[in-house]
Amino acid sequence: MARTILAKGKDRHFGGGHKAWRTVLYAPTATYRSFRIVFKVPSEDEPDVWLPTSRSRANEAEARELFAETEAWLNGLIEHAPATSSERQVRTIEALGKAALTEAREQKLAVRTVEQRESNLRAHIVPAIGNVRVDKWRVDHSRKVLESAGDLHPRTQEGLRTTMSTMRKLAWREGWLPRSVDPLAGLKIKQQQGYHSASSKYVDKSLRPETRMVDAMARAADQLVATEYQNFARFKFLGTRYRVAGYGGLRLSEQLGLRAIDVYVDEGSVFVNGTWTQPRGKDSPPFRGPVKNRQVHHVPLPASLMKELIEPCRVAMNLPIGASTQQVMNAIAGERQRRARLAPNPDRWWEVKVEPKDECWLWIDTYTGLPMRTEGHNTYWHKVRRWVDAHDPENSWPKFIVYRNMRHHAATWWHEELGLEWSHVALFLGDKLTTVLDHYVLPGADALTAAVTRLQDF
Repeated sequence: MARTILAKGKDRHFGGGHKAWRTVLYAPTATYRSFRIVFKVPSEDEPDVWLPTSRSRANEAEARELFAETEAWLNGLIEHAPATSSERQVRTIEALGKAALTEAREQKLAVRTVEQRESNLRAHIVPAIGNVRVDKWRVDHSRKVLESAGDLHPRTQEGLRTTMSTMRKLAWREGWLPRSVDPLAGLKIKQQQGYHSASSKYVDKSLRPETRMVDAMARAADQLVATEYQNFARFKFLGTRYRVAGYGGLRLSEQLGLRAIDVYVDEGSVFVNGTWTQPRGKDSPPFRGPVKNRQVHHVPLPASLMKELIEPCRVAMNLPIGASTQQVMNAIAGERQRRARLAPNPDRWWEVKVEPKDECWLWIDTYTGLPMRTEGHNTYWHKVRRWVDAHDPENSWPKFIVYRNMRHHAATWWHEELGLEWSHVALFLGDKLTTVLDHYVLPGADALTAAVTRLQDF
């Protein structure tokens, strides 16, 4: 019985042989009940020789879509040939997620970015749709992932969508999913009710610590280190680090990544050019990585705090007790010059690789000779918080305000106490201006306050 031809591709003259060949789409027959696309692919042993092959689809719409995809591949418009049925069976969402993580590591994305995507896959995406074939991935599956996340914060849901977006791009590029199919089309993230045009990232003032709280925590840390309370002596200059966090707005990884050579005593600032990165894997040692957003920047600090930093710098530079400020500054400048001579680009001396054990860290755990781990930081931070709560209750730090909100104190202090523009605050934080405005500005509330003030005269 003759087979019914539904579509033919253009003549092809490559792949060996003297006759031209075409991609052909056949209708089902009595003995073959699927729509069938016949074409040629390169031989694995001899790439110059092309051998006949076929693909099947259950309905005409999918078959015509596959026919167009095959022609596009033969025309060089897409990189990969249509997958066989056995290949499609193993190309699941779980396999795609693993491939996306491998690609992210090869691209050397930030460790935290890779870990966050891995967490999204493990906790939400794989449990919900891990066994779904990639070529069958549709928006209903993506919606199921968000629904399984329950009442998570919209920013967390946005992170899930971002992870799925990177997987979608990889699936398109590798030919696992037709580009005509968008499994995220129309996918909406649940939005919270806004107050006076507030962004979902807005940090309420009740979550920004007051200056007296920052100072109390730093004083307490100094006292606990000096009295060697519960092993606090192993973390010298802990109170100074808290002040740098509260008045400089550095992220925790940026604080731990600071070195003596990053302190500009004469200029009254510290140079943020790297982070102390601690991968979660037990076999992955910590290292000094790039600063977030790769935005190196200087952060101004109060003069009293810059004087405090001289002693940690002296210790980090291995100078004798009693070394003068000028001697410390000379040692720091000399080390910068030495690294500039070693660097491929002398203007980027801070990028010279140094073994962590040999680095001139400002704040170390004296047990290890390295910056403290995040877990240790959290443990001792809460010990300080509880001590202040017991011994200085008027300035106690609320438990619901986390340590990283020191950064929010710095931003608010710069703007309200020093009168800096938000654009300058963004520079010192190493953030985009839009991010800073989203965090700290309520356009509607500010406009309302101004209007109410002016209306008092009417």
